[in-house]
Amino acid sequence: MTDVEKLHETIQKLRYENGQLQRFKQINQLMLHSLDAIMSSTHRSEVFARLFEVIGEILPCDQILIAHHNEEQSTVIPVCSSIEGKTFKPLRYTDLTNVFEETMNVFNVALIPGWKAHLGDWLPDANSVLIHPISTSQAKYIWLISDKNIGAFSKQYEDIFVSFSAFVANTLSHFEQRSLIRERETLLEERDRIEKSMMHQDKMAALGQLAAGVAHELNNPLGFINSNLSSLQDYLGGISEFVSKATESSEAMKALHKKMDIDYILTDTDDLIDESLQGIRRASDIIANLKSFSHPDEKTRVDLDLNAVIELALTIIKTQAKTVVDIDFTRCEEKPVIHVNANQLAQVFINIVTNAIQAITDKAGRIAITIQAGNNSVDCRIADNGPGIPAAVAAKIFDPFFTTKTVGMGTGLGLSISKAIVEKYGGELHLESSSAKGTCFLIRLPRVSK
Repeated sequence: MTDVEKLHETIQKLRYENGQLQRFKQINQLMLHSLDAIMSSTHRSEVFARLFEVIGEILPCDQILIAHHNEEQSTVIPVCSSIEGKTFKPLRYTDLTNVFEETMNVFNVALIPGWKAHLGDWLPDANSVLIHPISTSQAKYIWLISDKNIGAFSKQYEDIFVSFSAFVANTLSHFEQRSLIRERETLLEERDRIEKSMMHQDKMAALGQLAAGVAHELNNPLGFINSNLSSLQDYLGGISEFVSKATESSEAMKALHKKMDIDYILTDTDDLIDESLQGIRRASDIIANLKSFSHPDEKTRVDLDLNAVIELALTIIKTQAKTVVDIDFTRCEEKPVIHVNANQLAQVFINIVTNAIQAITDKAGRIAITIQAGNNSVDCRIADNGPGIPAAVAAKIFDPFFTTKTVGMGTGLGLSISKAIVEKYGGELHLESSSAKGTCFLIRLPRVSK
């Protein structure tokens, strides 16, 4: 071999090695960019869209499409395409087994029987296509890369694409495993919240039974205390009259009357009895509300004055609010009538007002409840002067199990249940406004025709 021939051979080897280096460089670029695309994505469609961008930069083509092979239904349906907005019909896998089972570098699609009938809609402008199946830990896919030119994909292009696809399949498997782990964690958190919610419901049921029992036991002593005080008040009237006449008939009695300040004692005693009777009536109202709340009949709906429902709710929560929050309820003089279950609707007001109380425990707060009656509906607004609800949180407050409270302090069900109750009555529950100056909820309910 002459020196010239040796030189030509060396040049050929260098060209081949340079081609290989370029090929490896392209593969490495694809892998690096693809890894970044996959690791920074959270959804499958986002992963594929990012991969299409990477492929388009390294391996020029007209269209990229990836289809999912559903083995149970024996169908193939595109899940992502580089052409946005295009809709695709699923194909039967058995009609294209010869096309989808292995890697194919199609020089001219016109040479493939049935191409136009089956794949012409997916890749309408394609004249040459690279097809490669890939399998991940959870699914099977088919890559299709097309170009309008015949014979657009060289053997080197094909090798790069096949090597890249193997890498993508492996990386996608890791992505799917991460997704499964996240899903499992989400399910575990949801299960934990459901268990806490069930425990809370059990506690509330037990508390309801206890409240009913206590209310029953207290009714009897309150009854005779009320009766005795009423009798004592009547007796006091007679005693007052007797003392007055006895004082007039004797100077000694008059002196004793003045010394002991009997007039003050009689007046103050009457006032004390009045206050005691008021307290008993208040206690009786609370017990009646507790008994009513402890035995809810969820199916029973009656026509009620909305004022009365709100007063029922406030009676139950007043012990929580009296030391921290001033609750100002402005009654509606029209007495708007609604057709509801009193206990269920009272629970809605309890949930919203309790949330407001808890939000403003760090300062003296105020909650204003107002009613505005329309011809066909009644609006009730519950406004507080708390810190408000951040926009990111406001978007989720009606989602079941969503809560900003620490573990064990809330189930995240209060507002979602409240919304469901109001909507069941044909009404609406909205967060009307929220700012650093406070929050306002709007409850709108259908009004019973007059």
